[in-house]
Amino acid sequence: ILALTAGVLKAEVVSQKNHASDDAFGIEIVVNIVVDTSVLEERVKNQLQDRTHLTQLKDTQKREKELLQRVANLEEDNRQLIAEKQSTKQLKKEFQQVSDGLTAVDWVDKALSVSANRKYTDPKIVEYLNEAIRLKPDFAEAYGIRGLYYCGIGQYQLSIRDYDQAIRLKPNYVDAYTGRGFAYCGLVQHQRAIEDFDQAIGLKPDHALIYSIRGDAYAYLGKHQQAISDYDKAIHLKTDDAKAYYDRGFAYYNLGQYQQSIEDYNEAIRLQPDHAMAYGNRGNAYVALEKHQQAIGDFNEVIRLEPNNATAYYNRGRTYYNLGQYQQAIEDCSEAIRLKLNYAHAYFIRGLAYTKVDQYERAIED
Repeated sequence: ILALTAGVLKAEVVSQKNHASDDAFGIEIVVNIVVDTSVLEERVKNQLQDRTHLTQLKDTQKREKELLQRVANLEEDNRQLIAEKQSTKQLKKEFQQVSDGLTAVDWVDKALSVSANRKYTDPKIVEYLNEAIRLKPDFAEAYGIRGLYYCGIGQYQLSIRDYDQAIRLKPNYVDAYTGRGFAYCGLVQHQRAIEDFDQAIGLKPDHALIYSIRGDAYAYLGKHQQAISDYDKAIHLKTDDAKAYYDRGFAYYNLGQYQQSIEDYNEAIRLQPDHAMAYGNRGNAYVALEKHQQAIGDFNEVIRLEPNNATAYYNRGRTYYNLGQYQQAIEDCSEAIRLKLNYAHAYFIRGLAYTKVDQYERAIED
């Protein structure tokens, strides 16, 4: 059984063999695993644009309003002290503190404005946040947003350090627990990530995204049933979440529950018709059920969406081989090799196909 998460790793099923006897059965699966930090970064970017940006902007605007009200109160106190001919020295110090705080909010707003324009890796973001923290060292949200920035560029240790500080300053900071969990996933410390996601869910039990990413972490650890439970909750809370359906389908696939896997991929594709990986993995599920024509249809769709996808050509070639269509298998495996010169499994299947058409010299070369 695979121990992968579709979120941080990309898994391409490159071969599968079913074994059965009178009293037992088993499945042998060969998978090409690619560590894909861009997927994690994209999730962080989406989180920043779709949720964190709006949440933090609201937080900073609320803080700014509170500071402005404090300024108004200090001005009133100042007038009263002057009227009573009392010292205003302490008030001047408070005015400076409030002024610094208001400026820190402005720097955070600048950082959020840059990120809102999809310039997620712009170093100005961290420059602005550094200035906010210099002016207001207890500004939890500034640490949280800087932690998210570091996570997005793969600086996970720096990200965790900032989230630690944000949580110390604001123990009920949901986004900080969630972001620190992302960072631990980036460091492949998924159990620690789960602990943070647990904290976030305890604080905000109706947030679909947190269940979904905790499910990814469980899947990475090979705990697919727990992953499915989390995806169930994510889908219940957000019924149009194509990613949650896709991830649950992948978990079902890893458990050998191919029909359930196909049903989830169907829904993911309905919600996101250009989801190439959903077509590809649904094709693999059809292969597992020996529904080869349906599988070829799905691999065709992957190739239409991603013409340079070597794995799709290999999978279609492997399926043609299973159907006894050896020339088509040779052509597809050749294309897979053209796109990926060191594709050992494609050479192997092409070699087998060559033996079926009596081209033994070529088979030996492969």
